[in-house]
Amino acid sequence: MPSSSEKRKADHLSLCATDDVAYKNKTTLFEQIELIPRALPELRIQDVDTGTSIAGKSLAAPLWISAMTGGGSEAVAINKELAATAQELGIGFCLGSMRPMLSDPARAADFKVRDVAPDALVMGNIGATEIMRNGPGPSLEAIAKIGADGIGIHLNPMMELIQPGGDTDFTGVIDAIAALVEAAGDDLTVFVKETGCGLSWRDGEDLKKAGVGVVEVAGAGGTSWIGVETLRADGAQERAGKIMWDWGIPTAVSTAWMVDKSFTVISSGGIRSGLDIARAVAMGAALTGVAAPLIQAREKGGISLVREYLDDLIFGLKIAMVGCGAADLAALSSVPRVLGPDLSRWIETGWQGR
Repeated sequence: MPSSSEKRKADHLSLCATDDVAYKNKTTLFEQIELIPRALPELRIQDVDTGTSIAGKSLAAPLWISAMTGGGSEAVAINKELAATAQELGIGFCLGSMRPMLSDPARAADFKVRDVAPDALVMGNIGATEIMRNGPGPSLEAIAKIGADGIGIHLNPMMELIQPGGDTDFTGVIDAIAALVEAAGDDLTVFVKETGCGLSWRDGEDLKKAGVGVVEVAGAGGTSWIGVETLRADGAQERAGKIMWDWGIPTAVSTAWMVDKSFTVISSGGIRSGLDIARAVAMGAALTGVAAPLIQAREKGGISLVREYLDDLIFGLKIAMVGCGAADLAALSSVPRVLGPDLSRWIETGWQGR
C-alpha cells in the first residue's frame, strides 16, 4: 500500500497533467512587459548567445526544470527522464521535495540522477518546516548523498493550510533558514523558493537578513498549488481553498521586487514561452524555471514532446533577443521596456515600505 505522502505526490502529478489547476483570474503580468522592437538589430540568430552560469555551472540557456515531485515510483521515472533531458540540453534541473529521505535514508535512490546527468546543474529541495523541525544536518547529508550542486528550501504556507493534514505552524522558519545557510558555508549554493504564490518585498528583506543570496520567486499566474490542494480537500479546507485559489503575487512583480533586493533571481510561475523568458531576463532575472507544462507535455507525448517544448522555449528566446537587438543576456537585461499600468502599480505599491 502506498503511504499517504506517496498518494499525495501521485495526486499532484495527476492534477498538474491538466490545466484544471491554473490560476483562474490572475496572470503573471509578463504580458504587461513590452520589449522595444528593433527593425535594425544587426544580428544573426546563430550568433545570439543565451549562455549563463549559476552555482558554478555553465548553462546553455537561462532555464531550468523547476521542482515538481519527490517520492513515489512514477516520480522516480519522471525525475530520471527530466534530468537526462537537462543534461542533453545544457540546462538546470531541480528535484522535488526530498522529505522522504529524511525519514527513510534508503529512499536516497529515488533522488539520485547523476548517472543520467553527470554534468548538469542539479539542485535538491526540502521544505522549510522540515529544516525547522530537524535542523540543517539531515538536509545537508541528503544533498551530499545525491551529489547535488545545492539545496532549495521551499516555502508553501498557504498550500499547507489547504492541504489535508498539512502544516499549520510556520514560526521559526527564518531562523531555520539562517542556520542552514550558515551550516552550508561557501561550498554549497542555498536558494529559497516559493510554491506558486511569490515572494514579497518583506520576504526579501527577511531572507537577506538570513544570509540567502539566491531566490526562486515561483509567483502567481501559472499553477495554483492552492488549487491543487483544494481539489484534494473537503470540508472547511475545500471551501477556504476555493476562496483563496488565486492568492499570490504575480511572477513579474515578485521578480522585480527580488531583483531590486539584489538577489540572484530565478523567475518561475507561469513561464510559458521564450518571450516570457526574455521578459524575465529583461527585468533582471538570472534564470527562469518551468514545471507544469513539462508534466503536461510528457502526458501527451512522452519525453520527446518535453524535449520539443524546451527546444521551443530556447528558440523563442533567441527570436525575442534578435527582435530587440540583444546579442547576449547582458544586453537583454538592459533593453528598453515599457511596463503596463497593473504591473507598475503592483511594483510601486510593494516598494512603498522602503
